Amino acid sequence: MLCQVAELLVEIPAADGMDRRCRDYRTESALPPDIVIRREGYRPEAWPTLNGDYMAYMESGIQFYVGLLGFHGLMLHASAVEYEGRAYLFSGPCGAGKSTRTRLWRDQFGAVIFNDDKPALRRMEEGWYAYGTPWCGKDGINQNRKVPLGGICFLQRDDANIQIHPMETLEAIRSLMSQTLYQLWPRQMDRLLPLVEGLVTEIPIFEMSGPPNQETAVLCRDTMTRAAKERFG
Repeated sequence: MLCQVAELLVEIPAADGMDRRCRDYRTESALPPDIVIRREGYRPEAWPTLNGDYMAYMESGIQFYVGLLGFHGLMLHASAVEYEGRAYLFSGPCGAGKSTRTRLWRDQFGAVIFNDDKPALRRMEEGWYAYGTPWCGKDGINQNRKVPLGGICFLQRDDANIQIHPMETLEAIRSLMSQTLYQLWPRQMDRLLPLVEGLVTEIPIFEMSGPPNQETAVLCRDTMTRAAKERFG
């Protein structure tokens, strides 16, 4: 099954429910694939508690995101929205409220959620872009679209203190590394590290705390969109 994901041609095994997950990404291109996902490379022993379909979802995603490193791209564990023509990503540890924040942006500001778990990021000649992918979390929220990246917000589980601030370089690198692929061979890590460093220097990255409500949503939106306009015009 040939698909176009993040402007790359990807051969994905159609079995194990992946044909359904990838229906909006399928293409009839006659060109050879950029990335080939191999079913024989799946490791069911790594996921002993998962059924076959979900194991295939996890393993195919790992293969895709490892392959993406060869095309100036990486995965970020985040929920992504498009708002006023730019992508804003919410990341952080499990339970931090990534999906809750993007749903607030959707409901309050009309933003569009185009990936709810693992958007792809690529550094193109004209800048960074975020992409919807079939690897999008349990609710299946995704759209096959490309959006200029406007900013990233790392969420902290601290409802008592409402604040948002730009992250220091090392702090941002640590946060990005904790939410992307990390079990990599040295050659793959050599590709990942420059991408992470590029994100930190080229994209506004924030840390935020506070309860998920309209007040914090407005604060976050105003802060991130202002930074994007100052950086990108």
